[in-house]
Amino acid sequence: MLRAVIGVRLGGFRLACELEVEAGRAVSVVGASGAGKTTLLRCVAGLLRPDEGFIAWQDAVWFDAQRRLHVPPQARDCGMVFAEYALFPHMTALDNAAFGLQAQGLHASAARRRAGEVLADLGIEHLARRRAGSLSSGEQQRVALARALVCRPRVLLLDEPLSAIDVERRPPVREVVRRAILENQAAAVIVTHDPIEAMLFAETICVMEHGQVVQRGSPADLRERPASAYVAAFCGVNCYRGIAHPSADGISVVDVDGASITVSGRWSGPVACVVDPDAVVVSRMPVDSSARNSFRGTITSMVPDGAAVRVAIAGTPPIVARVTRRSADELGLAPGVDVVATFKATEVRVS
Repeated sequence: MLRAVIGVRLGGFRLACELEVEAGRAVSVVGASGAGKTTLLRCVAGLLRPDEGFIAWQDAVWFDAQRRLHVPPQARDCGMVFAEYALFPHMTALDNAAFGLQAQGLHASAARRRAGEVLADLGIEHLARRRAGSLSSGEQQRVALARALVCRPRVLLLDEPLSAIDVERRPPVREVVRRAILENQAAAVIVTHDPIEAMLFAETICVMEHGQVVQRGSPADLRERPASAYVAAFCGVNCYRGIAHPSADGISVVDVDGASITVSGRWSGPVACVVDPDAVVVSRMPVDSSARNSFRGTITSMVPDGAAVRVAIAGTPPIVARVTRRSADELGLAPGVDVVATFKATEVRVS
């Protein structure tokens, strides 16, 4: 397990937070710009020395303020992907990816062979001979990921790891990262501004505001009981993981924790389904419509959201809808009321 209790002051900004990540698991850290997310990663990596606290991976203590212990970055079993990539522009993609292994003492040929395999996993083996400075931002980001993954670190720190990659190319890259976390039993900390990426990467989300963790929990926990307006705004989507099975008429059925969600298109295997709360229709009784997805549940909370209300509904699956205040009043919506949530197959985004 990665354990960190960090206190550090940078000018007028103070970071004071605690973090725990189990081996083989990932935690997403989210928050507005300036919340302290990257500062947290830099402290764990050893690039920034905290003023107080401790950082440990399993039994290895990397930082202890009381003992005045600070293990340098190169001595930590830790890999980091920087938001700005931090590649060597004059070196090829292959040499960048192999750099960490060679720095650890592995022979150049073996390091380059292993690096080539990771580049292939990430779908960029054809870029191996290209200089990093000539690559697009999305290509550079995948090279930076390869450089971090190739060393099989036990702690993996990812700062906006998919932000520059085209949306349609993200699923296989995300799967490579998830597989590496599991196979290496690594503890991963993923910083992102993207709610969908946060939910797809990790079961636990830590929300930071002004240098502190203000809430942590599953996406469902955050949706149902947001601790702040930022949390409510961030968790603005319903995200479900399941197994898809193609059906007739150009649709597929996704099995999600005891429920079935109908989606457009032919999909097979593990997928993620995203439903915008604005696409969910709430009624007191089943409605006669063309929508293929309809689920019963009980309202657990109602949170004001501008001119609308975010309605959290406990059911199978749980779901959040966004309805106008007028509609909520006309329907008599309130916590404890049984309702029906309906949405169309075409409103489900699949990745």
